[in-house]
Amino acid sequence: MRKIFVSRYWIVILLFSMVCAGGVAAKNGPEDDFDVIDWGLAKKRMKMLSPMGYHPFLMPLIMENRDAIGLSNEQVKVFRQWRSKNRVPLLHAMNRIIQERAVFQRISLNPKTSEEVLRAKQEEIFKLHKKVLEYQLSCRRNILDTFTDEQWDEFRFVLTENGYELD
Repeated sequence: MRKIFVSRYWIVILLFSMVCAGGVAAKNGPEDDFDVIDWGLAKKRMKMLSPMGYHPFLMPLIMENRDAIGLSNEQVKVFRQWRSKNRVPLLHAMNRIIQERAVFQRISLNPKTSEEVLRAKQEEIFKLHKKVLEYQLSCRRNILDTFTDEQWDEFRFVLTENGYELD
């Protein structure tokens, strides 16, 4: 059980390091770090984390389709600034969720653990989920404030092509 937990922990750290640590730079030439991240692979791996919440991780999809959406250098700079500010605390919160879920599972299998303790632990996990949601909503707000109406329309098309149901 401990080996599985440690393996999952490192997989998540590597995943988010790959997604977030790579550059989100303007696409000007080979010296840019914009294409260092495989955004298709990042999107697939983010889907594996969907049990962490209901709000989708949008940035990998945006970066994978940046040309179709028509991102400018300035818009990419805005996304890079958001990432620089929020990446570490977001990763910390997500890693804590993984850790606390493992603890919850372990203590829930102990017959001496009371329901009160389990409810308190679950509440702690819910608070961490809420923290992650706040980061996701902040990212969403950043996207909404940065996209033009035309870019939002293009992104809506990308979303539907990727299986998202829209209003």
